[in-house]
Amino acid sequence: MANAAYQDSYTVSPDIPDIGKDEVARKLMLDGLERRIAGQLSVIIPVAVIGWIASLTDNRALWMFLGLQIVAQLAIAGTSQWLRRAVEAGKSAAIRKSLWMVAEASSGIIWAAMMLDVGTLIGGSDAVLTTWVTILVTMVVSVLLAAPIAGIAFPLLGGFTAAVVAGIWLFGKDFSSFAELALAFMCIALFIIAKAVNLQAHKSCHDGIEVERLSQRLAEELRRTSWLSQHDRMTGLLNRSALHERIAELGNIPTPLILLDIDHFKQVNDSYGHGQGDEVIAAVSACIRETLDKTAPDALAARWGGEEFIIALPDCNAPDHQADAAEIAETLRSAVAKLTHPDWPARLRVTGSLGVAYGPASAFSAMFKSADSAMYDAKEQGRNRVVCADDRNGKVIKPARAA
Repeated sequence: MANAAYQDSYTVSPDIPDIGKDEVARKLMLDGLERRIAGQLSVIIPVAVIGWIASLTDNRALWMFLGLQIVAQLAIAGTSQWLRRAVEAGKSAAIRKSLWMVAEASSGIIWAAMMLDVGTLIGGSDAVLTTWVTILVTMVVSVLLAAPIAGIAFPLLGGFTAAVVAGIWLFGKDFSSFAELALAFMCIALFIIAKAVNLQAHKSCHDGIEVERLSQRLAEELRRTSWLSQHDRMTGLLNRSALHERIAELGNIPTPLILLDIDHFKQVNDSYGHGQGDEVIAAVSACIRETLDKTAPDALAARWGGEEFIIALPDCNAPDHQADAAEIAETLRSAVAKLTHPDWPARLRVTGSLGVAYGPASAFSAMFKSADSAMYDAKEQGRNRVVCADDRNGKVIKPARAA
């Protein structure tokens, strides 16, 4: 039935969908890429400091490593942007992520190479201390920025650690025992910190997605509750209180009323059961909505109670409000009389009796009585017809066309 689909649009799922690892990884990747790209601006400071030291010491190797680091940073910026576009578009990002990790690892190797070169060629001067501190701080900042993204901090730190180990134990770079111990401790500590930050970032990201979904569900539930407070749940039409509120807002605007009552509805319930009766009510309400959408889009339709419906027509545009409302009522009567459904009993026939009354919205109570009187007169005249009431004295003055 059309009405079932209408109700389903206001159903809120009772359970929040599970948050998968891929969803967390994707959000974490996007957030981490944004921070990583912004964090690259901090590389300008160590590059400038090391460039200044290289100019003072005339260290060509340091200049070469500095140039390679700039290339590595540009590669990181390019691959990270490339990766971000792929993740946002939902495309396969394995190759782009691998290239980005290679760029990060290369950056770590170059930082280590610069530190080893300065430590062996310059000696224990203030320049080497400044360079070491600059590189170490840069590495720590870079690792922390990359740590929330699974697997990205480790290539950066791994490249740095591998280069340091190779320089000291394979290439015979001469450092004091204290310096070697400090470097080993720093690398181990950074690995532990990066892993801890990564785990915390996953938990925070998971919790953030959960809170976002809870907020969305709450908003949906509030919309649903607001809708249910103003509509009849079975039919999707306005309820009494909501119609009264809308009518009160109209003031003295001419607002003809149409009252529609399903004919012989008690017999439908007695003969075919209340379930069939509910289907008839739902079908009539859907017919009312569809008909008004075509003939009077601004109309207010409500289920008044049981098998009775009321339609308010604010500010009918026709010169003759009475004729216009009667014509709409006749269109409704005809549409209801044509209702059928393949699952309904063959002998079931649905019709409606309609009463029409006229006046401003502020006179709703009086109009309702007139429309109710006209509707009962339609039933007395044989049902399945429209009767219009005289807005001056409430008496029935004119039956409209009947089937």
